[in-house]
Amino acid sequence: MESLLGYLRRQATAMSQRAPVNDRLLQTAFEYLSGYPDQCHHPKEDLLYRKLVSRSPELVESLADLVSEHKKLADSTRNLRQVMDESRQDPSALEGLADRLRAFVDFYQHHMLMEERHFFPLALQRLSRNDFAEIDFTLFDRPDPLFNQEAEEKFAKLSEEITRLGIADKASADQREESSLLAGFRDITSFNETMRRMGEPVSLVRSSGGGYELECMGKIPVRIPACSEPRAAWCAYFFWKASTTRKGQ
Repeated sequence: MESLLGYLRRQATAMSQRAPVNDRLLQTAFEYLSGYPDQCHHPKEDLLYRKLVSRSPELVESLADLVSEHKKLADSTRNLRQVMDESRQDPSALEGLADRLRAFVDFYQHHMLMEERHFFPLALQRLSRNDFAEIDFTLFDRPDPLFNQEAEEKFAKLSEEITRLGIADKASADQREESSLLAGFRDITSFNETMRRMGEPVSLVRSSGGGYELECMGKIPVRIPACSEPRAAWCAYFFWKASTTRKGQ
């Protein structure tokens, strides 16, 4: 769910920037939201809530909002899905959709956070194993709308796209981290301190013949011609990164 909501947030950003949006995948995302959470997941939580307040009636007021939010989420999901269906005939129906989509994601994430911080810990604390067994028995014959081959095939592309975007996000984060690392290479000393913190057995020194040498456990794997210390540090870093990547392969 967290990955799916992240995907929806990206689509909202793309809409705001007038960038292309895959309408079919967006509609598939809302088919998923109309299926699993509204038909399977939230009803389970409602049963859990009723069992919890039967054991601890004083919790009714503090947990009432979380349960009422399930209906609000279902209504919002249905309304947004209807807007996207109507947009096939009338593109103007999409006006303001980006803002509504962001608000929807914000509300959903807040709801999940409150459940994880308050609702589920209380259930684990106050309910017995027999209570959970009774809930399981009540749900035994209730089908999961996504647990079949047709559903798996329908949502496969959505899953692949979310996975692809997750990989891209990780790559972007790695690039930002590396850029920050490189910006810290002001001289030889800062390079050597960074390598030491990373646990890398290398150090950069000035060569008696001019330029620099990268030392590694008594060996000199590379010599760098005369240049500024930051440039030498960059050269040493990328050489070492390439050589350790090859070893890892």
